Amino acid sequence: MKKIFSKIYDNFELFVLNAWRLDKMIWKEGKYYLTAYFFIVLVNAAEPFLGSGALALLLNQLSAVKVSDTTSIGEFYVALLLLILSIVVPALLAVFDSFVNIMIYWLVERKIGLMTIKKSAGIDIAAHEDPKFKDLFNRISDSGSWSASNFVGGQFVISEMLIRVVIASSVLFWADWKIFLFIFVATIPELIIGMYYGGRVWSIINAKSETKRRFWDLRSFFMNPSSLVELNLFQNSEYFYQMVRKMYDDFKNEENKNEVRNSKYRFIAVFISQIALAVAIVSYALQAINGLIGIGTLTFILYSAENFRGSLSRFFWLLGRHYKDSLFVKDFFDFMDIKSVVKKPEKGIILDKSVAPKIVFENVSFSYPGTDIMVLKNFSFTINPGEKIALVGLNGAGKTTFVKLLCRFYDPTEGRILINGHDLREVDIDSWYHIIGAVFQDYSRYHLTVKEAIAVGRTGNKPNIEKVKDAAKAGEADIFIEKWEKAYEQTLGRAFTEGVEPSVGQWQKLALARVFYRDPKVMILDEPTSSIDALSESRIFEKIGEVNDNRSVVLISHRFSSVRKAHKIVVIKDGEKIEEGIHEDLVSKKGVYAELYQLQAKSYE
Repeated sequence: MKKIFSKIYDNFELFVLNAWRLDKMIWKEGKYYLTAYFFIVLVNAAEPFLGSGALALLLNQLSAVKVSDTTSIGEFYVALLLLILSIVVPALLAVFDSFVNIMIYWLVERKIGLMTIKKSAGIDIAAHEDPKFKDLFNRISDSGSWSASNFVGGQFVISEMLIRVVIASSVLFWADWKIFLFIFVATIPELIIGMYYGGRVWSIINAKSETKRRFWDLRSFFMNPSSLVELNLFQNSEYFYQMVRKMYDDFKNEENKNEVRNSKYRFIAVFISQIALAVAIVSYALQAINGLIGIGTLTFILYSAENFRGSLSRFFWLLGRHYKDSLFVKDFFDFMDIKSVVKKPEKGIILDKSVAPKIVFENVSFSYPGTDIMVLKNFSFTINPGEKIALVGLNGAGKTTFVKLLCRFYDPTEGRILINGHDLREVDIDSWYHIIGAVFQDYSRYHLTVKEAIAVGRTGNKPNIEKVKDAAKAGEADIFIEKWEKAYEQTLGRAFTEGVEPSVGQWQKLALARVFYRDPKVMILDEPTSSIDALSESRIFEKIGEVNDNRSVVLISHRFSSVRKAHKIVVIKDGEKIEEGIHEDLVSKKGVYAELYQLQAKSYE
């Protein structure tokens, strides 16, 4: 029993701490709504007792005095007025209650939603790739703003029930403290069950976070037209449907079992509290029969007893229900408190934005968090300003990891990366990002107008249409853009009115146009033409090769027709640099590069 009450105390403490932190967060923007809502709560809490008290006075007056008694008539009208006010005022306040409730819900939803988006953008990629982070983020995305809004609204309802309990307690304690204590003790089981239930619901959802993430991942195949094509073509629709259905049922079955268990125990708890109320009714009725209290007083006490039991019962039930919401609010604050894995320097070194820097990988080794496997091993390499270098290797060799370290998504496990002689960890990250631009294998598909989708390569200024067109031409995107009805004003994405859906290759060309628009000093291209036809690819790399010596290029590609034009080629195998040089020298060495080159050359014969 001691352990149970200790858990209840801990849960209640967490509830209060989350309530305080959330209310403090929304107070600045919503203090008038919150104040108005609390006033409404006070009136709603007092109204039942005002009404029942006024009715009790009326009954006592009518049963004990003559109508001709002037004093009694005055008291009669006062009681009647109070009774009318107890009916009219709450009805009028209900209109404002609904309005204020909606405004607070909107305010919380907006605040939580925007804070989540901003925090997500501010957390580094290393954190985003952590499965535990993904589980936390998915729980917030699924019910974060809804649970927070529910939690705020629940606080006011709980406050209303608590005020009613205090008023009713005062009435019952005045009438008979023993009966009051008896009813109070009989209601405690509802608190225990409510708190246990709330924690149990969150525990199920928390334990099943990865399963739920898998469920949403599989479900997404039925929402994506390109995935549906393959599902139907490979006759896998039913197979995936059964997988989704099983995950959904497994998840919901455990929740349903918890609901059944909660209903059973709650029924027993409510039955116990109702017996206590019945005992109280009999006790007070006997007092009225014996003339110890008046009929009106009996009515008031019985109403207060029922209100006490009902309000206390609902108070305990709401604590349990909203304890679940409180745990989701805690998830939100845990999310907001996440620190970046990659630490930013307080006063980082500001780089010269007008020139390409010298980049040196100095004995760099790296393993991803949670593993001991070195993806890069003692890797040393230099990129001089204006150099066009290419990384070659089989899948999994470490090429993309090299790019992630260069972009400082992670820090090296051993060794260091130098930018103009400065450790990248000491460089101001915004200063570094200002001079680099990248096209990754998983490039973004912005459903904006064409002009906007290209111009987001360098935001901050109004899009320059001439620069947009030059970038589109460099990325070989101008040809198909100008065939569209609205050209650069054309909306992308069929999900939107009059939108067009570019092909995979066209999306990739738009991504390339975006990086050309950015005009970075270090251009990083990770398989940038994997979905582009050979002719367009050749033209794009001609343009990349034409760029001046004030831009460095890092290219990852399996197409040797592109790689061979680089100033320097680095061959990576199992995380180690095994060859380095220009195309002709590497072919003549007859090593790994020559072998890969010959294999690809034969495929064209």
